[in-house]
Amino acid sequence: MNTKSAYTIDGEQRLSGTEILVGVPALDLTSSLDGGQAFRWKRELEGYRGVVGNRAVHLTLIGGTLTVKVMGGSVDSTFYSQISDYLDLEFDLTAFRGRHQSDLRVTGAMDRYRGLRVLRQEPWECLVSFICSAISNVPRIKLNVGSLARSYGRRVGPGVDDFAFPGPDDLLQAGEGDLRQLGLGFRAPYVINAARVVVRGDLDLVALREASFEEARSALISLYGVGEKIADCVLAFSLDQRRAVPIDRWVRRAMVEWYGVNSRSNNSCVGEWARKRFGLDGAYVQQYLFHDRRLSRNAK
Repeated sequence: MNTKSAYTIDGEQRLSGTEILVGVPALDLTSSLDGGQAFRWKRELEGYRGVVGNRAVHLTLIGGTLTVKVMGGSVDSTFYSQISDYLDLEFDLTAFRGRHQSDLRVTGAMDRYRGLRVLRQEPWECLVSFICSAISNVPRIKLNVGSLARSYGRRVGPGVDDFAFPGPDDLLQAGEGDLRQLGLGFRAPYVINAARVVVRGDLDLVALREASFEEARSALISLYGVGEKIADCVLAFSLDQRRAVPIDRWVRRAMVEWYGVNSRSNNSCVGEWARKRFGLDGAYVQQYLFHDRRLSRNAK
């Protein structure tokens, strides 16, 4: 389908239905979309294909222009804001760098991965994705999350992976047995329990964006199978809780070797130290350090 209809954003006419051209600030698509935050973006041609706002899209960045091709259906005047929100394009990386200009680890990572951004994902998909991350690796997480979407999600585009992520009611109806057969293994009951809690109305994930960091974190950790690291990933990558600092082996090593944190400290203490040190920039600092440490060590 190649039909286009015009609409206006901030007085500027744009076209919907096929592609939207947007001048964007610093953005690194590869580091942001394929750097351990989200698991359903796939490299395609010169860009990445995935689903945002229940629309299958292909994103390409060339010379500061982000091309957003809608692969199925049309879009309205709110779609650009959905893309902008998802990529957190409003976050001022220049000001962020200025706040940490004396920290050579942070500024060095920013130089190497200029434009890495902390994504603002749909909270339910983010929660399930990181439940699937327990004792796993990125290829397997991508396999699990992709299988859930293809098996229980609604088709939103012509591609093999163009499916909206299934809601909690969809996964609850599927049941633990089916999720185990799909490859989730011991993580299946964790997903089913989370779905049950959300469907019952005992947890409003979106509302956690307005809660305090402590309240939001406590609500997530109360879920069966969700520990501090999974909770912090969900807080950082979908719930606007920028104090969240997920601690994995890469970030822990960075804190110990680069910042002198006591190597005998447990991850809870390391995370608390990082929140006090970096404050509301914690999620961004963590992602830059994680990405830099992981890729530099892998290169070696």
